[in-house]
Parts: sequence; C-alpha cells; structure tokens
Amino acid sequence: AIQDMIALTEVAEKENAAETLLMAKGFADPVVSISSGKVDVVVNAPSITDAQRAQIEDIVKRKTEIGADGIVITLLDVDE
Repeated sequence: AIQDMIALTEVAEKENAAETLLMAKGFADPVVSISSGKVDVVVNAPSITDAQRAQIEDIVKRKTEIGADGIVITLLDVDE
C-alpha cells in the first residue's frame, strides 16, 4: 500500500510540474494527466502552432519521462 501511495505521489508531482511549466510558457489552464504510460494534455486554445505543439511535447517529455508517441494534446476553447 505504501508503494502505491509513493507511485501516486510521483505521478501527481510530474503532472503538477508539467502543468506549472506549461502555464509559465503562456499556455492557459493546462491539464496534464498521466496513466498507463500515456500523457493527456489539455490546453485552453482554439489552435496551436507547430512550434507550440513541439514546445508542449518537449515540456511534457522532460517532466514526465514519457516519449512523444505517448503524448496526446487536446485543444479546448472555453472562451467560445
């Protein structure tokens, strides 16, 4: 049970670190969720450039240690 708690804490810390850095880079309200070796990233934007997509992938790869093939970026425009 303790190992499970440690693993959950590590995942939460990685998610939080990635979200914090994404916010610092100007992405609005990012949400990062890690499960089963995959990362879902949701950003509040109607669209992103290729450079922004690369920046998001770079940040998430560094903070979560999961490769680009395991990262799914979803755009959510809540200002509509």
